[in-house]
Amino acid sequence: MPKKILVVDDDRLNTTLLQFTLKTKGYDVFSAEDGVEGLEAVSYEKPDLIILDVHMPRMSGFEFMNELKKFSGGVMIPVIMLTANENMQDMFFAEGVKGYFVKPVDPVKLEKKIADILGA
Repeated sequence: MPKKILVVDDDRLNTTLLQFTLKTKGYDVFSAEDGVEGLEAVSYEKPDLIILDVHMPRMSGFEFMNELKKFSGGVMIPVIMLTANENMQDMFFAEGVKGYFVKPVDPVKLEKKIADILGA
């Protein structure tokens, strides 16, 4: 059974590119346009990994992380953060994320990080 990856990003082009790239690697990929939709998706899709943008409408990536911790098992879901700001590394790791990438994302590096996290 393929691993499930949730992409939470308000940039539709970025989401589409990530979905295409990850699906070609055999992952089951689904997306949400903001943190609110992302939390709904977590509750019914039960992802193995979340790729999360920092700056989104309605709910930021950091707010999403705080809400995710309230879900049963939410703390156990690995998260990779995406940002346009290169100086946020300390904040990400304080939140418990497993990795972060500055946009635009290098798909080869992202695929390797995902494989390392999921043991694929």
